[in-house]
Amino acid sequence: MERFEGFPPRGLRFLRGLAKNNERNWFVARKHIYEEDLLLPMQRLVTELSNRFERKRIPVYGDLRRSIFRIYRDVRFSHNKLPYKTHCAAYLSPDGGRHTPGGLYIHVTPKDPFLSLAFYNLHPKLLHRWRLEMAEHPKDFAKVIRALKRSKLALIPPDEEEDSLQRMPRGFTHMSETPLAPYFRLRHFLIHDDLPVKALGSRALVERSVRFVVRCLPLLAYGWRLAAEAFEPSDYDDFD
Repeated sequence: MERFEGFPPRGLRFLRGLAKNNERNWFVARKHIYEEDLLLPMQRLVTELSNRFERKRIPVYGDLRRSIFRIYRDVRFSHNKLPYKTHCAAYLSPDGGRHTPGGLYIHVTPKDPFLSLAFYNLHPKLLHRWRLEMAEHPKDFAKVIRALKRSKLALIPPDEEEDSLQRMPRGFTHMSETPLAPYFRLRHFLIHDDLPVKALGSRALVERSVRFVVRCLPLLAYGWRLAAEAFEPSDYDDFD
């Protein structure tokens, strides 16, 4: 597969048009633009990033069948019946699976694109294990936070996450007066890197994505260790 050279402007224009014309006839007439200028570049990006991370011995991989999100929305259980997503996205993880915690999420849109390091929607078993580890060994997680700060990164705080807990979770109220208290209210552990739109159109996106993951390694290593203790690899196949 050819190397990634950026998402062409026509692909971003397609997404703008889709936001205004989210219906089947409009999409079908322009499906070739989606395939050529969004899907194919995303496949190239996933492949190149996987190779780069493998050379660095960082377990973040993409699988072309599983890693790239479909543009078709599942409307069966949604009040929103619009048939298509208005962004293009992919997720690279330790085993290439879309539900495996601790990976790189890439969100391509003509407005407000971003990268995210994602321990997202954690299984209750892993979330409890994470909180227990913070309570029993607070200095270890504090080291992670300091390492991220040195790289000018920070976890998204609970007040900026809609589904964060309003109070400390049951069993951890004794940590409410500690510096780590806000992190016990989180259901996800996420770091965002907002992208300039112009970064989507060149190979600079490859380098920026690699640097972002390297800077996030303290959190990745922490979360991967807890996930390995909480689950067998095959368990991720059963996640929603």
